[in-house]
Amino acid sequence: MQVRVRPLRKEGVLLNSDDLKTRPPHIGRLRVAEERDPQLERPVTRAKLLDMSSGLETDVLPQLNDARLVYVKDGQWRLVGTERIRDAEYAQTWALEQMPC
Repeated sequence: MQVRVRPLRKEGVLLNSDDLKTRPPHIGRLRVAEERDPQLERPVTRAKLLDMSSGLETDVLPQLNDARLVYVKDGQWRLVGTERIRDAEYAQTWALEQMPC
């Protein structure tokens, strides 16, 4: 499903509302599935935002590990989890909106 995603944190720190308003959303295809994480040596529920335009699946954003759905209302959702950047795990929240078909 095609969605718009706005990450609400940067390296674990919540962005202020002014920063969020000026950042354009990331657009791509949302995929959520359980996968084995070799670094954590356990299964994780992983959310990915994928760019499909080149015919290849490439990540638009860092993957969201241990993803949990915490909010749904009127076509808007929130997923929370952690993202791995340079071998460090940071808290992250994605604000998602489904794009019209």
